[in-house]
Amino acid sequence: MMPALRPDKGVVEFLSPVRLLAPAIVAAALWSGSSTAYAEPRRPNVVMIIADDLGVGDVRYLQPGAFRTPNLDKLARESTVFSNAYVTAAVCSPSRAGLHTGRYQARFGHDFNPGNAKDLEEMSLPPGVETVAGRLKRAGYFTGLVGKWHLEGRRAGASPLERGFDQYFGFASGGSYILNPREGDIVLRTEGEPAERTRSQGFSRMGLPVEIDGYKTDVLTTEALGFLAKAATEERPFFMVLAHHAPHVPLEATKAYLDRVKHIQDPQQRVYAAMVTALDDSVGAVLKDLDRRGLRDDTLVLFLSDNGCPPYIAGACSNAPFSGHKRDLGEGGIRSPFLISWPGSQRGPRVYKQPVISLDLAATVLGAAGLSDQLSELDGVDLARYVNAASQTPHQALFWRAGTDLAVRRQNWKLIQVDLPEGGRRSFLFDLKRDPREQEDLSAAQPALVRELEAEWRSWNARNIPSRMQGRVTRTRIAGVEVQARY
Repeated sequence: MMPALRPDKGVVEFLSPVRLLAPAIVAAALWSGSSTAYAEPRRPNVVMIIADDLGVGDVRYLQPGAFRTPNLDKLARESTVFSNAYVTAAVCSPSRAGLHTGRYQARFGHDFNPGNAKDLEEMSLPPGVETVAGRLKRAGYFTGLVGKWHLEGRRAGASPLERGFDQYFGFASGGSYILNPREGDIVLRTEGEPAERTRSQGFSRMGLPVEIDGYKTDVLTTEALGFLAKAATEERPFFMVLAHHAPHVPLEATKAYLDRVKHIQDPQQRVYAAMVTALDDSVGAVLKDLDRRGLRDDTLVLFLSDNGCPPYIAGACSNAPFSGHKRDLGEGGIRSPFLISWPGSQRGPRVYKQPVISLDLAATVLGAAGLSDQLSELDGVDLARYVNAASQTPHQALFWRAGTDLAVRRQNWKLIQVDLPEGGRRSFLFDLKRDPREQEDLSAAQPALVRELEAEWRSWNARNIPSRMQGRVTRTRIAGVEVQARY
C-alpha cells in the first residue's frame, strides 16, 4: 500500500492571484546489468516541463556561450542528457499532439498549426485518441496541466479537463506575457506581429475564464507550486505538466528580469534572454519545491522544448550548431533540449547519444507508472530500458510529415523532401555524422539510398491518415536552395 504524503502546512489550493470572471510514493526504477527494467509496479510522481520555441543553442549546458541557465544546468548535471533528441514537428500544436499522446500525430491527421477557421476546429484531438494524462488518471494518478494546451480547437470534448487532467490552469495558445506593462518593462514588436497587440491573456481555470495581473511565466510558476501543494494532500502519485509559453514571441519581459541581463546590448536579444531567465527561474522553483517536500527522489522530472527557435527572431535565439528553424524540417527546427532526471540517485549515463524522440517520454512515463502493457499502443519506447545499453538503438528510424513535406532519419542518414516555390519537388540527403549543419546534399550521389529511405517513409505513412488540417506555407532554405515549408 502506498504511503500517504503529509499535507504541507502552507497553501494547498491550486490558486494564484487571479479573479474569476464566470461562475509519494517510492523510487521507481531498479537498474541491473546492461538493461533497465522496473522490477515492480512502484509508481513515481512525474513532472514534465515544456518550453516553447526554446532552441538547443539557448541553454548553457548544451552551448557554453549561451544565456545563463543555472537551474537547467544543475538539472542537466542530475539527469541523463539526450544529445540527439527530436520532437515530432517543427511547430507547436502537432508537436504537442505527439507529446501528449505518445503517438505520431500523423496517425490521426494532426500535421499543422491551425491556418484557418476549419483548422481551428480540427486542432482538437479526436475523441478516440488517448492522452498520457488520461492513461495515468485511470491508473490512479492525480493529474494537472499548468500552461499552454494548444489542442483544444473549437469542438466539444477537447478541454484538458476532458482529456485526462484533474486540474487545469492555462490557455489554449498564445497571448501576451504582461497584462499591465509598468515602467521599465519592455514589449517589443517582432516581424509579422500587429502594431497593436491585445493584452488579453485568454486564461482559464477549470474551464472558467480568469484575469491575471503579473508576468505570465511567474504566474504559471506560482500555479505549478500550488498544484504541488495540493498534490501533497493526495494519497496517490501525481503527474504535472508545466507547459510554459516562454520564450515564444511576443518578446516581453519585466524590469526585474531585464536588469539581470543588462550586460546584453542588443534590445531584442536582451528581452529574449530575460524571458529565458524567467523560464530557468521557474525550473529552479519547481525543483526546490520538490526538494523541500522530500519528493525529489520519488519524482521523474522531464524537460524539453516543443520545437526549435523561429527564424523571425534568429538574431536573438539560437539553434546552434544546426541550420533550420521552427517551421521547417531542418535539424534546427526539430531538435530539442531533452533531459530526464530519474527517481532516486543518478541512473544511466551522463550523456546518451542515440537518437530519441519526444514520443519516448510518454512510453517512459507509462513504464515508470507500471503500465508497460500499454506501450504497444504507442510509437515511442521506454527509455529506461535503453539508457544503460549503449549498443541498443531505441529506433531503427524516425519519421516526420507536414502535409507533403517529409523527413526520415535512419542511423546517420537523413532524407528531406519538400516542394519548390517554382513547382516540382526536391530531395535532400545528408550524412548527419559528417554534416550536422545539413550543408552538403548527397542525394545525387546516393540515388539508391534516397529510394530506400523514400520506401521506408511510405511504409510508415501507410499507417497514417491524411492531414485533417490545411496549415500554412512559408519559404526557407535547405543547403542553400530556396524551398517551401508547410507548417
